[in-house]
Amino acid sequence: MKLRAKGLLRLISVTIAAALLAACLPCVALASSFSAVVTADSMVVAGDPRGKTVLGALEKNTVVTVTAYKKGVAQIEYNGKTGYAKASNMKSVESVASGSKKAVTAVATRIYKKANGKGASKKLKAGTGLYVLATKNGVSMVEKDGAVGYVKRKHLILEGDTPSQSEDEGGMTREQLEKLKKMLEEQQKKAQGDKESDKMESMKDAFTSGKYSNEQLCYLFLTKVMGYNTAAAAGVLANINYESGFKTTCVGDGGTSLGICQWHAGRKTKMINYCKELGVSSDSLAGQLAYLKYDLEHNYTKVNSYLKGVSNTAQGAYDAAYYFCYNFEAPASRTSQSTKRGNSAKNTYFPRYAKA
Repeated sequence: MKLRAKGLLRLISVTIAAALLAACLPCVALASSFSAVVTADSMVVAGDPRGKTVLGALEKNTVVTVTAYKKGVAQIEYNGKTGYAKASNMKSVESVASGSKKAVTAVATRIYKKANGKGASKKLKAGTGLYVLATKNGVSMVEKDGAVGYVKRKHLILEGDTPSQSEDEGGMTREQLEKLKKMLEEQQKKAQGDKESDKMESMKDAFTSGKYSNEQLCYLFLTKVMGYNTAAAAGVLANINYESGFKTTCVGDGGTSLGICQWHAGRKTKMINYCKELGVSSDSLAGQLAYLKYDLEHNYTKVNSYLKGVSNTAQGAYDAAYYFCYNFEAPASRTSQSTKRGNSAKNTYFPRYAKA
């Protein structure tokens, strides 16, 4: 986190302390953390909720993780550090992206964490969809799957681009690129569709046979359909047990949470709507598991990746349960709850299914 001169920090400290005095945190926990973009020219970050200790300032377009908020003050994480800032100085990546232009990569390229094109980066295939948040000096700040990075503008096709704007280094015209994009999308949909169809077909008999408990069906789904190993599945099972006892009709938080994972408020609504689109009841285990898969693969990609990477050991089960609780469920007393669920996965669910 970038620190300013001491004199300036003292001046800023007085200002922010007055502005945040009424906040009186600790912050309340969110249903889940989310990424946000700094929209102010400079956002002051304090080391405490009242703004008495100033850590520094973050520049516009910096991406942070909001972990909690209350009365206009957000608790944020940036580069492994925790601080507090005005919520009005930032917007969620999701809301920023919704008002931005859709784009597709014209060629195979890389997305960088830094605008200067240095440091960590990832490959992007031609035809990858994303959102452009801003462009400067030939570099576009883009959002993909809730994460923000930087891509060369000339490697992107934005909605509304003219043919002359969309010719890339390989000499492909807009029409050729559009054909490429459609071909890639069709291939991906067909491959994904075939794969998912085969997986779901293998679960069909299990759901209708009456031979399995909800817990066992969850385990089968997590391993057969989602591809998790036993340790990762045990971690999710431990969390589902704590959240709902595997009851699909479980209601919590005064009626604002529902289902095996106790999807809360807006997340509950999204789950219900998703099940409606599938044509299944939102109270059904099949529908809720299908949404859990969608939620992890589209809204919680980091959690999904983490679960796929844990070792298939008792310690892996503990790690999976802890991470899932802390980053997906995000209950009150997050750390202590994550520890309890980690121990449950390690001592109960992993031994139960590792022997199966």
